[in-house]
Amino acid sequence: MPILYSMNLGHFLRDRDVDLNIVQILSAIDKSGIEIEHLVNRVALDNNTGVFHGGVQNSSGDEQKKLDVLTNDIMIENLTQSGACSLLLSEENDHAIVVDDAHSGNYIVAFDPLDGSSNIDCNCGVGTIFSITLDINKTESVENRVLRNGNNILCAGYILYGGSTDMVISLKGLGTHRFTLDTKTREYIHTGILDITTKHKKIYSVNESNCGRWGADIRTYIEQYRTKSTKYTQRWVGSMVSDIHRTLLYGGMFCYPWDEQNVHGKLRVLYECFPMAMILEEAGGMAIVAKMGMDRILDIVPSNIHQRTPVLLGSKEEIVKYEQIVAKLHADEHSI
Repeated sequence: MPILYSMNLGHFLRDRDVDLNIVQILSAIDKSGIEIEHLVNRVALDNNTGVFHGGVQNSSGDEQKKLDVLTNDIMIENLTQSGACSLLLSEENDHAIVVDDAHSGNYIVAFDPLDGSSNIDCNCGVGTIFSITLDINKTESVENRVLRNGNNILCAGYILYGGSTDMVISLKGLGTHRFTLDTKTREYIHTGILDITTKHKKIYSVNESNCGRWGADIRTYIEQYRTKSTKYTQRWVGSMVSDIHRTLLYGGMFCYPWDEQNVHGKLRVLYECFPMAMILEEAGGMAIVAKMGMDRILDIVPSNIHQRTPVLLGSKEEIVKYEQIVAKLHADEHSI
């Protein structure tokens, strides 16, 4: 007998008395996800493969794909029309977008409209990542309002466009939940609670082609997974949403560390690391800065809206292994 699910996203949010403004924002993201899913499914048929005109780069220095631009426009339009947002922060925009007075609300939404877009032309899983924060004091400068640590995030999530379209949402203190798009009704249906503490597959996820540029901490850490006795399997898609989704469902760890070429890491704090850190912590996991330290990702206070950071997240037992290695390296330094 198949498992029958009936609770849609709206019902789920009402049952938990979620603030109406956050409901409006999630509805806008819900709508955006359905529109983006359609674009992703038709990317080749609509000639939306390849780079945007002229090989334009976004604020992070990444070459923009056609779908980066289209999906960014969709997110901005729907979030603005929600009437609940005061500021929008997109990976694709140089500066924060101040919502006009007619549509302005009280929340800040940071988002990556199409994570993993470099994989779009070969039909790999891609996704949308977002976080929602209360805009505490509109009288302050935009910089002061957005450059705060991640502990202020009230809701974070992502949408994965893959074999099915899944929306994963974490509400502060209420855990991490999975919704799947019903292609018949065009609704996101609640399909489970994600608890990484119950997942124990031996999987490590890191781009090992960069190993020659890693520091001693990462080299030592990853080496333990490559020994025959541990029986770990390496998995790497190269789309953060896909790799994190697998980590949540199966357990293990995901790491995008610092290296000689990317001393400050590769992934963005506001658009990728903050949302995913909250999602993992609400699911019972951990998320730390993977650069000779053990600081929580959510404790970072970014100095600019496109700041990057090394990141390591996943099951607690995997993160603790890194912490033990860093502690030993520090102890060895002090003993010299």
